[in-house]
Amino acid sequence: MLPLEWCVPLQKLETSKVVLGNLVTRLNREKKPMAQIAYNDTYMRMPVLTLLLPHGCVENYNPASGRLDLHADQQGFYTKIQALQTTLLNSVFANQQQWFGGNIFSQDEIHRLFQPILNGTILQLYCPSTPQEKRKGMGGIRIWKDGVWEEGVQPGLFTRGQRIRVVLQIQGISLQVGASDGNWTGRSRLQHRILGIIVQSPKCLIQSSEEQSLLAK
Repeated sequence: MLPLEWCVPLQKLETSKVVLGNLVTRLNREKKPMAQIAYNDTYMRMPVLTLLLPHGCVENYNPASGRLDLHADQQGFYTKIQALQTTLLNSVFANQQQWFGGNIFSQDEIHRLFQPILNGTILQLYCPSTPQEKRKGMGGIRIWKDGVWEEGVQPGLFTRGQRIRVVLQIQGISLQVGASDGNWTGRSRLQHRILGIIVQSPKCLIQSSEEQSLLAK
């Protein structure tokens, strides 16, 4: 089962509680700076933002690249994701001089150069297959399917039109810098990771309340 993880249902997300933290340089081969994201609720602070997404339908999955295209059932889904992206990019605009000195981009440029995870009505997520995870030394994504927990995205797991629910962790906003001079290029993207997926069975559809209790265990 999934380890205990505090999640914010996307429908309940309040962008005013999303906080962009300090700029850190991740110790990986890319060495891209990342502004970390936290969520300050009334009674607790989440050091990373973990979202429980509404049901969505698989549009496409490419196991070679790990790209999962998800079409959401609810119109509010797009509104919330778009509002989150806008909030974060506005914070990047406000903090860019402190982070990068003279490298200043306009608000419109920052939005234009951003690589969104929402393309029209399709949410584009990175969902590595089991071989990709092993090569990178990552733990497998936890999958709930047919009444049991599995680990890792196995071949044939996703089919077009399949209804799933995703636990998505947004760790921060990654900022691209030049390889030679280290200056910010104005480009950015959300750094995210899928923690768990509930796959609906065609024989027995799991109710939302039951799904949430499963994810909380």
